[in-house]
Amino acid sequence: MTVSVSTPAISPPRMLPLGTSQPPGDKYAISLSLPTWDSVPGRPRGYNWVLEKLQANYPSIVQQLTSAVLERCAIPAERMHCLVFSSKHAARRCIVYLQKHHSSDIQTDVVSFYISHEATIPISTNWDRFYAVIYDVDAKVEASEFWSIFGDGISSRHAEFCLQLWLYTCSESRNKSWQFYTSTGIGTGTDRTPIRMLESLDAEQAAKTEIRDRIANLIASDNPEFTPPSATDVFLYTNGMSAISAMARALVPEKKTLRKQWPYAETPKCVSNSGYERFKIYSQGTTDELDQLEASLALGSRIRVLFCEVPSNPLLRTPDLHRIRSLADQYDFIVVCDETLGTFVNVDILPYVDVAITSLTKVFNGSGNAMGGSAVVNPQSRYYSEVHAKLTDIYEDLLFPTEALVLAENSRDFQARVHKSSANALALATFLSSHPSIESVLYPSLIPTRKLYDHYRRKNGGYGYVMSLLFREPNDAIRFYDTLDMCKGPSIGTNFSLAIPYAQLAHVFDLDWAESQGIPKHIVRLSVGLESEDDLVECVSRALEGLVSP
Repeated sequence: MTVSVSTPAISPPRMLPLGTSQPPGDKYAISLSLPTWDSVPGRPRGYNWVLEKLQANYPSIVQQLTSAVLERCAIPAERMHCLVFSSKHAARRCIVYLQKHHSSDIQTDVVSFYISHEATIPISTNWDRFYAVIYDVDAKVEASEFWSIFGDGISSRHAEFCLQLWLYTCSESRNKSWQFYTSTGIGTGTDRTPIRMLESLDAEQAAKTEIRDRIANLIASDNPEFTPPSATDVFLYTNGMSAISAMARALVPEKKTLRKQWPYAETPKCVSNSGYERFKIYSQGTTDELDQLEASLALGSRIRVLFCEVPSNPLLRTPDLHRIRSLADQYDFIVVCDETLGTFVNVDILPYVDVAITSLTKVFNGSGNAMGGSAVVNPQSRYYSEVHAKLTDIYEDLLFPTEALVLAENSRDFQARVHKSSANALALATFLSSHPSIESVLYPSLIPTRKLYDHYRRKNGGYGYVMSLLFREPNDAIRFYDTLDMCKGPSIGTNFSLAIPYAQLAHVFDLDWAESQGIPKHIVRLSVGLESEDDLVECVSRALEGLVSP
């Protein structure tokens, strides 16, 4: 079957005003415009001139729901805040996290919301229930950390659905002043009609089945000797971090353990706060670090699980999965690999890992307007029965129906889009590698780990859609980013190209530590989309004009 790939419908200028949703006008957009270098750390650092422009931010619908909760419970927003979750278990984990990480005693509680038995609504669904964690405003930093680290927060589409049913919603809490047994509560001004796509739960299940089938089919190894996964081996989550979090919780052993990994910025925080008493980060994924790992294992250290990425974000390095697999078999540990940047269209990693994790929010969806994640248990893994059973035991289906419907529809041309964006990225990386202002282009085809990547690359696979740029002069990185006429902001894998100074966003409060781990303060990451190759080269060429030459 031939699938055509159209050019993204974002016409120049693509450097959108601060706070604009990306894609523009989409209330479910997962990215927002941060068009200047100084604007990138603005939200975590609380710059008012940035915060005032973020009305179009992705969680705006979620924020509407949190505001409605505080209003319903008559809680002054200046004294207490709240986070909203689809899962009671996630809400309880949030409470534990806040109490553990805040320096003083804080007031926390969970308020459950549900549809009144007296309410007469046109549909019956279990998606009307949600949970709000109320906490002292003093713990807002820790609350924000929990939200970003574990990915457990309610999705925008689920929040919208709950708002549409708000007039029929009751609340229940240990704090009696926060309970309302009424079907006519406080309105929010939203449409009272539940969202259309929930009228058919059969469509929801069909969408999730389609996603699982697609993933199981595409991730299967090219080697016919390896048993391909089935749809029952694919677990769906609300986003990539929630998939990692679930995997980490499922694999926590009863005894002390040492865990090692090559991390995306939030992964170490997620796993280390999932019950593991000891862990170590090998940030480079080099032969020397594998030598260190092997030496510690030979001396008696034991680990439960190793998390890695193919390739890594944002350095685009490829670990030696052959050697990792050999060590795992010899010393009895589980290998979990995040292949979001490589994609299972480009790389064939299943023969070397026990579990493959993917953020479906990224290129699998492509449109930048829906979130999801997946974990695939390798049926040929020696740990298959154990891992599958443990994941099943704690599994909650929290992927909201309309989120699944959008993911299923948007991913139907997934393969074609991966091939197109990978070809664009290769051409752009090759062009940039010869520019005198650029010290190096970090891209799987241009760095020393290319041989490893090539070994895992499928016959018709590319080198992925993400690259990072290191400039000879730090100020050139700033000037390039500020001038670049491209969508700029968080996320990757969108059909439109997207840029961000990675460390300034992901490591805003630990820039020196990140640099010590090999992530320079002035690194610029590019996620290459579906624009024409000529358009992309011309775009970056204009941004490079006038930069300081060595």
